[in-house]
Amino acid sequence: MLNSIEQKLLALALDKGAFEGEADAAAVMLVRKLRGRGATADGLFATPHIEPYPEKASGQMTPWHYYRMTFGKHEGEMLMDVPISYLRWVLNNCTRIQPKLRNAIYNVVYE
Repeated sequence: MLNSIEQKLLALALDKGAFEGEADAAAVMLVRKLRGRGATADGLFATPHIEPYPEKASGQMTPWHYYRMTFGKHEGEMLMDVPISYLRWVLNNCTRIQPKLRNAIYNVVYE
C-alpha cells in the first residue's frame, strides 16, 4: 500500500497537466521512496486496490493542488501555493481559462 506522500508522487507522475520533467521527477522520487522502505513489486501488486486520489481529510492535498497556474501574477505556481482568494477571483472573472485548469481550480477551492 502507498503512504500519503507516495500517493501524491504517483498522482503527480501520472498527471497529464504536469510540466515537462515534473512527472519524470515525481516518478523517480516515488521509486526511490518505495525502494527505501523495502517495498517489492509483489507486495504492491498484492494490494487489493490503490486509490489513485487519496480521500481528502481536512487540509490534505489532492492531485488538483499540484496543477500549475498558466497565467497571471501566480503563473508557474502550484495551485496549493496560490491564495484561495485569488483562485476564487480567477473563477469569477476569467472567461478564457483552459477547461482543465478551471476544473482544477474549482476542485481546490470548493472541495
